[in-house]
Amino acid sequence: MEFFIPGLLIFIVAIALSFLIAPRATPLIASLLSIGFLTFGVYEHYKMFASEYRLSTWQDGLKIYAPAIMIGAILIFIIYAILAFFTKGSVPVPQMPIITAPSENSITNSVMKTVNNVVNSLKVNKNENKNENKNENEENENKNEENENKNEERVSRSLFETL
Repeated sequence: MEFFIPGLLIFIVAIALSFLIAPRATPLIASLLSIGFLTFGVYEHYKMFASEYRLSTWQDGLKIYAPAIMIGAILIFIIYAILAFFTKGSVPVPQMPIITAPSENSITNSVMKTVNNVVNSLKVNKNENKNENKNENEENENKNEENENKNEERVSRSLFETL
């Protein structure tokens, strides 16, 4: 019982820290806390296994610092990147090209005038042809009825014959 309650309290405190404090921490604070905990862990580990480290040769003593040096270098790089991003980091933006409007005598304007004239003339011709088309439609309906009877007997050879 004496080991259960302290372990349970530590577990509840760890959950509270994880869900209440950790999400509100900035990346810089999280990096500093992780550096602190890593330093504490390395110190405790070295204190606990000091006799084993003394018994090894001097080269083996240097090997134990390699992970700490690499982790320290990576953390320093990450902290520098975070600081550079949030303080003085900037992205170069190229200047937009200057776009000028075409002159009145340019080829584009002359083509557009021609297209507009053609469209306007087609609208006028369409209105004139409506009356003529009404009479032709009545004649064509009579012819179509005759052709439908003929088309039932023969197979169509193209799309245009059906139209």
